[in-house]
Amino acid sequence: MLNGYYFIILSTIGYATLPILIKIGYQLNMTIDILLTLRFFIASIILIAIRFFIVRNNYASMKGQFTRLIVQGLLFFGCAYCYTSAIKYLAASMASIMLYAYPTIVVIITTFFLKEKIDLRKITALVLSFIGCLMVVNIVNDQLQLSWQGVMYGLGAALVYALYIINGQYLTSRLEPITISIYVMVVCSIATALVYPPMGLITSSLDLSAWLVGLGTAVLCSVIPAVFYLRGIAILGASKSAIVSTIEPAITIMLAFLILGERLTVLQLFGAFFIISGVIILQARKPPAKQAILTNR
Repeated sequence: MLNGYYFIILSTIGYATLPILIKIGYQLNMTIDILLTLRFFIASIILIAIRFFIVRNNYASMKGQFTRLIVQGLLFFGCAYCYTSAIKYLAASMASIMLYAYPTIVVIITTFFLKEKIDLRKITALVLSFIGCLMVVNIVNDQLQLSWQGVMYGLGAALVYALYIINGQYLTSRLEPITISIYVMVVCSIATALVYPPMGLITSSLDLSAWLVGLGTAVLCSVIPAVFYLRGIAILGASKSAIVSTIEPAITIMLAFLILGERLTVLQLFGAFFIISGVIILQARKPPAKQAILTNR
């Protein structure tokens, strides 16, 4: 079981590094189209190779799921676009914290639109997350220089990711998560090429540092964490894996401080603690059955 924790922690470190690399990419004058194209294109190639040489899919089980897979890919593209945009305008650590509002949004959507029952545990998590978001944004501090455009992108990423999780609950009951990940990345690559024609990448003069950032977002922050997360789930189960992975914002805060020199206020750090606490409360009592523990960020 100890190996399971290692896999989940290493996976979480990979995901936590994503906003750091994106911020470095912006510092290297990389644009959002180049960042998304490199990440999704490289990750797609690697995952397709995994599909053909390692994973064998049961095509019969995929019948009738292609539409939902396309929707899943488009949702993740929307989330990635908003998240990458948020990091442009906000500190990397703040963008990561705001993304973790998604479990609360899932509860709101499933309660009011899908008519799921709400209990004291969910209410407590909602309150903690809402207060935490206000503290992270530091709305009471007029002197804080904060990009509200970045805040809206951050909340937009959390909203779209919540929809991604809800749609994923259906898919993961019928398909293996690695299969979903492969199709999600391929759809994201196609969507990126349609929104941002790759001529910009072809004509751009990227130096080695930029290519390393793109390679890092694809391999270190997408493919490897996805594989490790699935290995961890196989050993620990979905609930324990989800709880352990809540350390992601804390790791991002630490990396942002060490690498980027970012500093959050004490109030914002307490807000991050409130949001993470809300996520843990929501995850702690989930049944160990197969859940929408998806492998993309």
